[in-house]
Amino acid sequence: MEKELTLIEIIGLAIRSEEDAALFYGRVAKLIKNDIGRAKYKSLAKEEGRHRKLLVGLYCRITGENRPPVKIAGRPVTAEGGFPVIVTSIEDSIRLAIAREEEAEAFYKNGAKKAVDDDTSFKILRYLADMEHGHSLLLKAELEAFIRDRDFYANNPEIQLV
Repeated sequence: MEKELTLIEIIGLAIRSEEDAALFYGRVAKLIKNDIGRAKYKSLAKEEGRHRKLLVGLYCRITGENRPPVKIAGRPVTAEGGFPVIVTSIEDSIRLAIAREEEAEAFYKNGAKKAVDDDTSFKILRYLADMEHGHSLLLKAELEAFIRDRDFYANNPEIQLV
């Protein structure tokens, strides 16, 4: 991060980041032909949506507003490094997702440091850091599975790993 952000700015960027992540995982799901593999990415998209909802609630609690912050025009840098590039390769998508989850984890950990006077914000930001870490581990396992059996993901929806 180039400048010091306030807790409210951190939460605002995190909300945008979770929106972008949900869209990204929805796009990745469309690349995968296998139902099992596709379901994992749809699930990640839904989880990022739940993270957004949690952050919006936190934002409203802190600010007293009853709606999320207004979106910043354009594509600002967010918790995960900015709006995801559109990739058509499954492997590149997984690698990008891993990097973005690692960036989000670090962003939330740093944000939690700003929340030392607000226990709820601290706990939520630490929780989100842990969840992003879990996403990274899941995606690393998915990358290994993809490299082992590309056909499972890309070409043959009938192949089912047991």
